[in-house]
Amino acid sequence: MRDRILEKAYELIQRYGLRGFTMDDVAGELGISKKTIYKSFASKNQLISRLVDNIVEVEKKTFMEAISGYSTWLGKFEAMLTMYTPEDIPFRLVDELYRYYPEEKEKIERLAEFRQEIFYPLIQEGQAMGKIRLDLNPAIIVSMIHNLFMMPADPKMLESQDITIKQLLEQMKNLVFYGILNHGEDNKDEV
Repeated sequence: MRDRILEKAYELIQRYGLRGFTMDDVAGELGISKKTIYKSFASKNQLISRLVDNIVEVEKKTFMEAISGYSTWLGKFEAMLTMYTPEDIPFRLVDELYRYYPEEKEKIERLAEFRQEIFYPLIQEGQAMGKIRLDLNPAIIVSMIHNLFMMPADPKMLESQDITIKQLLEQMKNLVFYGILNHGEDNKDEV
């Protein structure tokens, strides 16, 4: 029952937001009493906390599986960039979580630290292999990538330009890999 409650709450949160869904909504959708919900979760905050715990654990597992699926440095690096932001969580929910549930924000920040702890040695390995420039500080690279990928996108801008979250992430990944300059022969004289 606990898992069914969590699944339904997650659906309702995506539909109505963290503050917009109620325990009555969960009970009604599942055809159970609120009393049944309160046997598993003492409060709405506890339910949200458990959901965040689940999301963090799934993200860690998915992240590690994605990286371990590659044997090459480049494959691992690209997997890390691709896995940086979960596509199915709307940015509005992250913003709402940060604003109204600061204790849950800390869990998300610890997830980011977990990723950075894996990313930093990968950057160093790339430098040792000659894949990443040695004049760049790994800590700055990791920080820049983290900030770039965790920056909330403006939904109005995305909608007005008809850009999906997936397209946004792909473009950001290309910026990290290739920069904005065309490195062809034509540009050598202009430098």
